[in-house]
Amino acid sequence: MTGQILRHACHIEAVRVRFAAVHRASAVVVGDETVYGRLCRWIIGLVLEKHVRQDELVSYVEENLRLIVAGLCDLAGEKPPEPDPVREAAVPSLIAPARETASSAMEQIGPLRDVLDELTGLPDVIAAHATTWWNIAVEQRAMADELADFLERDVPAWDGAAEHQRLMGHNIDAIRGLSSVSAAFAEITESVGVLVAQTRRLVRELVISLVVAPSDVTFQRLTCRIAVYGVALNATLTHLENRLEG
Repeated sequence: MTGQILRHACHIEAVRVRFAAVHRASAVVVGDETVYGRLCRWIIGLVLEKHVRQDELVSYVEENLRLIVAGLCDLAGEKPPEPDPVREAAVPSLIAPARETASSAMEQIGPLRDVLDELTGLPDVIAAHATTWWNIAVEQRAMADELADFLERDVPAWDGAAEHQRLMGHNIDAIRGLSSVSAAFAEITESVGVLVAQTRRLVRELVISLVVAPSDVTFQRLTCRIAVYGVALNATLTHLENRLEG
């Protein structure tokens, strides 16, 4: 039975290490608000507020897993495993690299590109953040399923096994809930990225029109574009609010 308990503890510890990697990845994608630009940064504020609560739950579950591993090792008469930097380094990164895409010739002008970056943000980076959230959601769902499988296969009939299963069940449910929230963050970040890209195109077209060919027709076209953008912004914000509250 001791061997079964230790094996179960090792399985949970392996998941805990991956869970810590998820925690680090989520911190990266919310660590720099400047990627949303001055014109759109306020939109992501709702997500950041929700992420604070999610981050607290992630820390709570990670500590629960650590304590459960320590308790199982104590039950088996063994010391809890020390942090293994090699194992941690071997965990695949969940952070999606930002891809550089071709921009217009006007954006190749340094000062204009800097202004666009400052005002409207970085759509490519935001798209990478959305992909990272999707990666996190998938990984969290996989970890919950693995823990459920370990709980079914590994746990022998030791004293206190029922209580262990109850506690682990709560953690598994929490991780599944975190996966759903991460998927919502991914969808929301994608939507915000669309707004940022639209804002960037609008500002770029405005600058080009004012510099190259100012005319009544140009301004009429820009007015129509701004009106369409306003409708899209309202629809997207409604969608974001519904997802955050849902």
